[in-house]
This record gives sequence, C-alpha cells and structure tokens, in this order.
Amino acid sequence: MLKKFTEGLVFGAGFAISFIILWYLAAYTLYPMYIDSKFEKAADKHLSSIRPNTQPSISQSPELTIKQFYELGIEEQIKKSSVIALAKYEPGPDGKMQAIIKEFLKKDSDVIIYYNIGDEYQSASYYPKDNTSYGDGLIIFFTGSPATMQMSMTYSGDRIRGLGDLPMDLFRKKCS
Repeated sequence: MLKKFTEGLVFGAGFAISFIILWYLAAYTLYPMYIDSKFEKAADKHLSSIRPNTQPSISQSPELTIKQFYELGIEEQIKKSSVIALAKYEPGPDGKMQAIIKEFLKKDSDVIIYYNIGDEYQSASYYPKDNTSYGDGLIIFFTGSPATMQMSMTYSGDRIRGLGDLPMDLFRKKCS
C-alpha cells in the first residue's frame, strides 16, 4: 500500500512539474506579446494626445496608399525612372548567358549609375536550361540617384513580353 501511495505521489509530482513548465513556457512567449501590444496602444494614444491634428498614417487611411512601381502604368513607370537600360543576352566563355547593357533608352543627365554600355548586368545573367525561353534580352528600369533597379522585363525580337507584346520601336518613342 505504501508502494502504491509513493507511485501516486511521484506521478502527481511529475504531472505538476510538467504543468508548471508548460505554463511557464506559455507565459514566457505570450506575455511579452501582450505587453508589447498594450505598450503600442498606450504609445499611440499618448502620441495622438500630443499631436491631435496630425495626418493619419498610410496604414490607417486607404486613400493614401502608395502604389508600387510595378503597379504603375507604363507611361508613369517611364516618367518615374531615372534610367531605362536595354540589355541583350550574349553567350559568355563558360556557357553563361550574360546580360550586356547595349544602350540607355532614357538617362537623366544628373543621375549616377554604376553601369556603362558594354557592362554585364549580372543580376539577369543565367545558365541556360533545356526547354526554357529567356528571351533575347531585357529592359531594366532604374529610379533615383544613384540609380537603383526597380523592375525588369524580357523582350523577344522586337516585342516586349511584359508590356503585352509592345513593339520595341513604340517603347523607344515613349522613352524619348
């Protein structure tokens, strides 16, 4: 009987210790989230009482959302771009297809860009795979100064795929 009592006591102690450990782990992970959210709400309330006439943030106001570059229409993308480069794929010595910048379709005069005509645009270079079409080259949109790449799209022949097969000549006219 004493043995059964001892086994029950050990089982109960083990159960209690496991429960305490689980409770501690849950409190350790959940409590900081609760504190942080309460702190953020309190800070927001405090800031709004200090500056009651401030404009709402973008996340609070749907009419103030900012469109991403890729969401803009082509005319607006061209307008916002400081540099638009045309690169053509050429085979490299190791079998890699290198994206070589052939011309700048648009380049603002005061923009700093770290590429020149004839440079490889390494981000777009690739090793070809079977049954995969990469196009003949790509159009690269840069914004700001120094110029930062925002978007690129491939072209095949004289058509730009990402612009609904827009003819290259028409795109050149839009850029000038």
